[in-house]
Amino acid sequence: MSAARFALPWYVHPAEAPREWAWLAARRPEVSFVVVNVHNGPGPDNDEYYPNALALLRGIRILGYVSVRYGRRSVTEVGKEIAKWQRLYRVDGIMLDELPAIDTSLARCAQYAAAARAAGVTFLAANPGTFPPPEHLDLFDVAAVFEGTAESYADFQHPAWARTVPPHRLWHLVYECAPEQIDAIRDSAGGRGAGHVYATDRSLPNPWLGPPTAVSDCLLAGHPVTSP
Repeated sequence: MSAARFALPWYVHPAEAPREWAWLAARRPEVSFVVVNVHNGPGPDNDEYYPNALALLRGIRILGYVSVRYGRRSVTEVGKEIAKWQRLYRVDGIMLDELPAIDTSLARCAQYAAAARAAGVTFLAANPGTFPPPEHLDLFDVAAVFEGTAESYADFQHPAWARTVPPHRLWHLVYECAPEQIDAIRDSAGGRGAGHVYATDRSLPNPWLGPPTAVSDCLLAGHPVTSP
């Protein structure tokens, strides 16, 4: 089983963490994609930091964050936000967050996916945070089928039907790891069937505000960091 590659939800603003953004840019060969989030989406038209910050990341596939609020947002509203990401930042793809993941949500998810494809999105990710019914996965290039704590990840397994899903279409997101767990959790994701993984010791309400805290601590102290 191949090792999972790093795929990061990257919701920290470059004005707040310039060292972390430079660190991420230096990790280009190790990262399959990164999801950026200006302000719960593309944010205002005049953010003075993001154009230069995203230019630093070129060479990494950059996805813009769009929440569908578990199906409550209109398809028109979601489509407008996708278009705004494309207009402001020319992102490489879109990640639909808070995706509903029950049998009755398939039609709604198909509408969101169709709107993204109609807008020209060629790489479409989704984050239901759990395994949706199989038909949902067919709508997306990659889906986050686990988002939760390290404690809950210890017991997590793919359903039997998912063993035929190619790993490059599955993504695991693990937070509240003990620092000494992070490498082992990353290493285990490929064996669990995922092609993409991110693990961090950060915690709720938003564990995706930068790299693991040990990385930020090293950067702040001016020490070299060699791994995500």
